[in-house]
Amino acid sequence: MNEYTRREEVRATFIASAILVLCIAVAVLRLVTVEGRLVPDPGARRQAEESEARIAPARACALAGEKLVVEIDLFKTAAKSARMPTPGEEPPAPPITKTRAQRNPPPKPKEPDKQGAWASAQPLYKQVKTLSGCREATEALLGARVSAIPAWDAIAKAAAITPPGAAEGEQFEAAKQLLSLLADIPADKVAQATKDAEAAYRANAERDRERALTAMVREPLPQGVFSRRVAVSVGVGLTVCALLISYLGVRAASMRRLATLLPLRDAVRSGRPGVQAAEILKTAAAHNSGEPGIVIGAAIGGLSAALLAPKDADLFVAGVMAGLLIGLGAQWAFRLAIGASRWRARATELAEVEKPAIPIVLVLSGVKPGLEPEFIQFLRSLPPADAAAAVEKLASQAEERILAAADAGAAFAPGKPPPG
Repeated sequence: MNEYTRREEVRATFIASAILVLCIAVAVLRLVTVEGRLVPDPGARRQAEESEARIAPARACALAGEKLVVEIDLFKTAAKSARMPTPGEEPPAPPITKTRAQRNPPPKPKEPDKQGAWASAQPLYKQVKTLSGCREATEALLGARVSAIPAWDAIAKAAAITPPGAAEGEQFEAAKQLLSLLADIPADKVAQATKDAEAAYRANAERDRERALTAMVREPLPQGVFSRRVAVSVGVGLTVCALLISYLGVRAASMRRLATLLPLRDAVRSGRPGVQAAEILKTAAAHNSGEPGIVIGAAIGGLSAALLAPKDADLFVAGVMAGLLIGLGAQWAFRLAIGASRWRARATELAEVEKPAIPIVLVLSGVKPGLEPEFIQFLRSLPPADAAAAVEKLASQAEERILAAADAGAAFAPGKPPPG
């Protein structure tokens, strides 16, 4: 800034800067503090659904555990009826008899009933297969219970038995193997563990269901073309660039005025005072420099976007850019509206700096109010020499009118008779 910077330009730059700082500060604060709306927590709902889904398998395990105890007793009874040897039982040794006894041997023991052995073992085998997949989930929830470990191990071995074919011998051997593994296991411990696991799963499902009804989370903000941080930075950067352009425009205009008017001070000393006065009038006719309109427009546009749609940071950039264009249009509309109404004040302000030999006030008094645009256009159309002559003539005419009015006033002074 220098002495050729207009007061209007300084005032407009200051006002635009203040509006920019206030608007962008509010906009950025709004953008960085905005949060998504509260919505039901999908994670809590998903957890509740998963907990609910675990109840059915836990219930199946608990039922299988209860049935295992019953089926073991039933199978042991059936095995005894079928004369199936119990675990650890050895077949009886042939009796040693005397010669007469050999001539009259005792009756042979009855053979085991192999036909229904596997049929009676199948219900137990079914429960074993079901329970073989329950151990991991039960121990993960309740921990490994030492008293139930032998039963779980036996169940795992029994589940690994391959179902026999149609041959009675294979079926009988499979049934014997199943009986040897499960006859003496603590099945009630497994049944209690699966029952406790079911109760725990139900309690967890109830807890997760209640939590899902009340749990709320913030909805994530939408991701636009830019990330939120980049969008805010771009928008603020555009407003700062607008302010810098406006400031540089004011400075460039003041430097042009300096470069134009400063050399003309020599014209006064060389006997051409009208050249300096004419150039002052032409320079004063130029509109204010700088672009306060784009600064104010960008600030208001960014603030409006941040207040109306704070969740979408891309709209902040769009609002700033739209404000730049709208502000530029509003600025030029304002300049056209004021026209040449500020020409006299601007010319007087420059005259205070340059102090021309021809008083600008005299020249301005020769221009009728309301005809300023026509006079400016006329002055610009003249060559520099003719413009200087026209300004000198206007000043001379104004001076003559002032002198004539002074003479007339002196002639009618109080106590002095009028002439003639």
